[in-house]
Amino acid sequence: MSHATAFLRRMVGSKRVAIGAVLLGVLALLAIFAELLAAPAPIACFRPGRAEILPAITEGAALESLTEAELRVRFEGFAIWPPIRYGPEQRTDAGPNASPSLDHPLGTDFESRDLAARLIYGARTALGLSLSAVLVGMFLGVVLGGLAGTLRGVWNDGLVRLVETVDTFPAILVVAIVRAIEREPSALSLVLAVAFVRWAEIARLVRAEVLRASSEEYVMAARALGSTRLRVFYRHILPNALGPVIVSSVLGVASVVLLEAAISFLGMGAPARVASWGETLGQAARHPSEIRLLVFPFVLLLATVGGSYLIADALRDSIDTRTVRTRVPR
Repeated sequence: MSHATAFLRRMVGSKRVAIGAVLLGVLALLAIFAELLAAPAPIACFRPGRAEILPAITEGAALESLTEAELRVRFEGFAIWPPIRYGPEQRTDAGPNASPSLDHPLGTDFESRDLAARLIYGARTALGLSLSAVLVGMFLGVVLGGLAGTLRGVWNDGLVRLVETVDTFPAILVVAIVRAIEREPSALSLVLAVAFVRWAEIARLVRAEVLRASSEEYVMAARALGSTRLRVFYRHILPNALGPVIVSSVLGVASVVLLEAAISFLGMGAPARVASWGETLGQAARHPSEIRLLVFPFVLLLATVGGSYLIADALRDSIDTRTVRTRVPR
């Protein structure tokens, strides 16, 4: 049995992976199909001589500025509506802080916006920003960590000093500095600010793996056969270093989601039009009597973090052969 086959068998047989995959899978489906679940426009609208499919995607910003009466006139005829007929930024006729009803299953927030729609689109914000930041940080960490461990000398010393410097900056402070510099908040700047902090941990892992593997027999044999240092790195060392990197990146998704919620709670998060769980938690902090504004985003954050940790824990155990010998997957 190959290592890959044994790894996949351990992962498939792990209950932690199953639970984590279900939690993150549900959230991912909410993020991907948000327009099918909550939108100010129908999924499809059919009128004589004209048909519109998913107008909420093509005209989302313009439609959310219309009133409910204007939307009814705009989409006269046969229409297939999503379960929640409101977008994340649409001001509803129900008014601020409305109680749950058939039209608003979770009620509205203090800006008269449907809370369920805000939470659904908040999943897209949390997962989208976290995955983007983790991927950028992983790319930078693998490249810089690999160069430092492979080329040694100035590269190695310089990376160690740079990592120590980056680690002294709290992520929230970096985001605050970026927000103070830029004129118009954007999701890209938030991703880059978080990736600026995340890459150091990946670079440290990759550098340590390169230094450890440099004395292994298979690496020395590859060099004896004439392989260059860079070829040895990406053909022999990098595949073995990807395990710890992937585990760290999965854990990074949870930490970045919490960071995004924290900075949105403080008003430094994604652009104002973007729904965020942290922004809803901020409203709950200002209005402690409204428990639903606290409970629902908290449950979603707990599911995201819990699912990430369960998958990362199972990945770590499946990759670490010493753990596999002593611990049965569950």
